[in-house]
Amino acid sequence: MFEPIPPAEWGSHIDREAGAEEGGARHEFPPRPEVVAVTQAQAADSAGREADHRGYVPEEAPVRPLPELLRPELVRRPPWRRPPGQEDDLGEPATVFPPDTRAVIFDTSYPWRTCGRVATPGDWGSGVMVGRRHMMTASHVVPWLPGGGSDWLTVTPMQYDTSTPFGSAYVTRVYWWQQVNGADGIQSNEAAFDYVVCVLSEPLGESAGWMGAIGYSSNWNGQVPWAHIGYPWDIGSGVRPVYTTNGVMDSTVDESFGGHNAFRVMHRNDVTPGQSGGPYFGWFTGEDFPRVVVTQSAENWGIAGGPNAGGGGQPLPDLTIHATTVEP
Repeated sequence: MFEPIPPAEWGSHIDREAGAEEGGARHEFPPRPEVVAVTQAQAADSAGREADHRGYVPEEAPVRPLPELLRPELVRRPPWRRPPGQEDDLGEPATVFPPDTRAVIFDTSYPWRTCGRVATPGDWGSGVMVGRRHMMTASHVVPWLPGGGSDWLTVTPMQYDTSTPFGSAYVTRVYWWQQVNGADGIQSNEAAFDYVVCVLSEPLGESAGWMGAIGYSSNWNGQVPWAHIGYPWDIGSGVRPVYTTNGVMDSTVDESFGGHNAFRVMHRNDVTPGQSGGPYFGWFTGEDFPRVVVTQSAENWGIAGGPNAGGGGQPLPDLTIHATTVEP
């Protein structure tokens, strides 16, 4: 006769550990990366050796200045949003400023192939290749651990559903200015430095290519040259790349940390969770590659429905140059 066993006694009658013998299946995860805080002196030394961070276009890669959008019949119906000024007891995703200008892309040409989905334990964000084996994402996307380390994270350039045309790699080392957690909100100083450069286990940039980087200038406020790619939870379901064009940066807020001066960059470009770490980038005269100028950091700044924020300024290319110099 079968008798149920109280939970406290589950396993008491089994004399071997699950998966302990030859052939036992178990979950496996990527190794945890080393984390490296970069000092002002180290960054200055790297910048002295390599003063400009340029992008790379693989020889066989087609180049398409504007991305190929997903065919209209395959686009998911966008989530409902209330008309401006309407008040009710319903909720909606934040923060998109109608009309929603985002579009799912289905493009493996350069530079779109340099952007990818960043997976972490139980969550995800967005990132961009900035070197042969170097990926930039938001600091708050990194799964920081108590004591200063990090749990595992991976990047898959231009992932689309289960399609991974350039493969995936896990992160072996993280270079950072600040470890931004984000669980209790992101402060102004944190937003300005909310980016890291990750060294990967595989040189995905050799096939995907990478973008350059440049410090954002407040002289560019109000101009519309910026594009963005990320993996939002809503129209892309977190597994399809979503593109925004004609991005405008509205204003900058000066912030300092560790001897560096950076910007919290304010904007009203359409963003929902999952796009954190995705780049805002633009093309510059005479160059055949775009440059990252801002990394998406925070939404709803100060108030629900408020502006969004990113991090930028000279520390962004400085960190990139340092990581790609000390670990080419």
